[in-house]
Amino acid sequence: MVVGEAGTGKSTFATHFLKAGADLGEVGLYVSVEESKGKFFDNMRRFGFDLTALEARGLLIFHKASVQEMRSFLDQGMVSFEEYFRDGRVKRVVIDSVTALMLSYGGESSQRGALMMLFEMLERWGATVLVTSESDDGEARFNVGYLVDGIFHLYNRKVGQERVRSIEVLKMRGTNHSRQEIVYRLGNGGISLYPGEKVLV
Repeated sequence: MVVGEAGTGKSTFATHFLKAGADLGEVGLYVSVEESKGKFFDNMRRFGFDLTALEARGLLIFHKASVQEMRSFLDQGMVSFEEYFRDGRVKRVVIDSVTALMLSYGGESSQRGALMMLFEMLERWGATVLVTSESDDGEARFNVGYLVDGIFHLYNRKVGQERVRSIEVLKMRGTNHSRQEIVYRLGNGGISLYPGEKVLV
């Protein structure tokens, strides 16, 4: 799960994940719950990602799913994009984001239950899944960290007269991951890390 406030680069992070898979010949599925294909492709082009070319090569599938559509299928024990898994080609999946979907459920228990069902379906299909989620005041919504194997937290803090973005690995099950909060910048090429810089808050 990639968690962060608006503007931290969650979608860009997710695109890096799919591009890395495409470089290995893996097919990626991008499920957008909020953004249209044209807008998303245009935004990622600004960072140097040619998603149209990946799509043309059959390495990227973009699927737009409304909150209502996702919830309708999920309540019936299935999701609208499961057709892409039938031939076993899809190896990486991004769901961007689960926030709007979860907010359509009335209470915390219902939200967790729906997300658990979604994760169980995706696990059954054998792909590596990355989901994005908005944060509230630096904290992840829905308290579902126990459901995922890893959590990347993206920050965008005001330091003096400017904002500094940083990334922290809060959890990565089964690995001895870094505990360091690392500065990053968004630009041509997407996300660039600067591990030598200190985060001063």
